[in-house]
Amino acid sequence: MDTTQAKRRAVAPAPAARRGVPLGIDPAAYELSGKAKALALGRRIAEQDLRAAGGAYDLPQVEELLAISRQAIDRKVKDGSILAVPGPANRRRYPAVQFTPDGLLPGLKQAFAALGSDSPWYRLNWLVNPDPRLGGRAPAELLAAGQVAQAVAAAEAQGLQGG
Repeated sequence: MDTTQAKRRAVAPAPAARRGVPLGIDPAAYELSGKAKALALGRRIAEQDLRAAGGAYDLPQVEELLAISRQAIDRKVKDGSILAVPGPANRRRYPAVQFTPDGLLPGLKQAFAALGSDSPWYRLNWLVNPDPRLGGRAPAELLAAGQVAQAVAAAEAQGLQGG
């Protein structure tokens, strides 16, 4: 071995350092906190809820479905008549579950008002997941069946009990 090779070996980093792990850092420091775990869980729940909703439309698709302008859609989002969630590139997406061949689920605005939360993810979660108080049916199913009063009562109970 020549002196150049010997020098390289003498200053070669330890195996852990070569893998990008700083020496002397306690591996437990890399453990996720409860908050970080909750963030990851929240993302998984949002993905499940979007799948349960049948995906989500973008703005041009909603314009076409409802035959209304972007401005009218924006007003309906602001007044709680249409649910919009943050989508790719932070552009709004509109969960498909709320749309019917005739427009929007009946009673959607009233149900969201009774729910007591402005969070779009909370609203979507409530809308698409089965509720034992509804015989295992999702609130969206009740609204689609015209059972608005029952869905609104479930929203009020959800808001009062927090779950």
